[in-house]
Amino acid sequence: MTNTVTGAPRAGAGAVTGAGAAVERLAGERATGALRGPGGALYLVDGLVAHAESDRAPDLATLLTACGRLSPEAWQDAVHRFGPLARVGEGLVDQGRLTRGELELCHLGALFDAACFLLDAPATAPAAPARWTFTPGVRHWLGPVTAVGAHRLRREAERRRHLLDRILPSAQFDTAPLCRTAVPPTAAPARHARRLRPPTRRQCELLDHADGRRTPAELARLLGRSAFATTADVRRLAAAGLLTGTGAGPDAGHAYDPGSTPAAGAEPAWGAEPAWGAEPAGAEPAGGPPDGAAERVPEPRPPGTLHSRVPGAALAALTGDAADQAPAPRPSPVAAPDITVLIRVRTLLEARL
Repeated sequence: MTNTVTGAPRAGAGAVTGAGAAVERLAGERATGALRGPGGALYLVDGLVAHAESDRAPDLATLLTACGRLSPEAWQDAVHRFGPLARVGEGLVDQGRLTRGELELCHLGALFDAACFLLDAPATAPAAPARWTFTPGVRHWLGPVTAVGAHRLRREAERRRHLLDRILPSAQFDTAPLCRTAVPPTAAPARHARRLRPPTRRQCELLDHADGRRTPAELARLLGRSAFATTADVRRLAAAGLLTGTGAGPDAGHAYDPGSTPAAGAEPAWGAEPAWGAEPAGAEPAGGPPDGAAERVPEPRPPGTLHSRVPGAALAALTGDAADQAPAPRPSPVAAPDITVLIRVRTLLEARL
């Protein structure tokens, strides 16, 4: 039996709208089944969200195969053998293709990535209330891996929206085909030079693949990255004037003026802060360039000259199974072992999840 639920929030649900209201209602009933709506689906088990699928986010298969951790043939074999039994995840672990930790970490990242876009759907398309249908008893073919509560899912969605708005309070680039700006922005005045940073290697890869046809969701699938992390980088590059959208409106590419004063709490332009223990390649020291020095604008690279990446190195760094495949971030000489682990976890989350 299929039930139809509207996107109207129940009393006391706060800012929850659309799928969020339906998920919280079903969580209170400890329901098990599939909640389907515009752009994706959420799967619940005893009131907890166990799986999520969204048109705007890469799925678990894309994350694992795009980075080379699993071959497409190995994934298809697992789906064919264990899919009818609804235990694909357990099958991959039993076969030794993935460790339990790798599976849980990647699955949780994909779940949050897809679910947060689904919960945010009414905010990006408020013209009509979303309608969601719930089919009781349906379970996902991946099988049990990890599950999160409705309140935790809502908090994560709100946190991500807040972070995106801090970067650039406009969603005009989130779904538009993207292209690199023809003329790099001029160097910022000396009084702003210290807060401007050149694009990171990850952001340079986005610029190299922004061909005027791919949207942020398509770029995330192509590169095997989190859709949220890709959207955040897109907003950073758009705010810096390095990226524009082919259908994002007349002000696309000019949303940020390097000579203007940033809003309180806003992120610095020209890319994210460097990862722990390391500066981006080619970046200035942490103190920034001296007053009066012009910030370096990276030259566009021809196709086929991207930074080399070792397949599966980001995931292997967590387990230590392939430490020789890629250099791990260099910790400080006085860093404790637990800090080293945190560095590797953050590197993984930024690079793939």
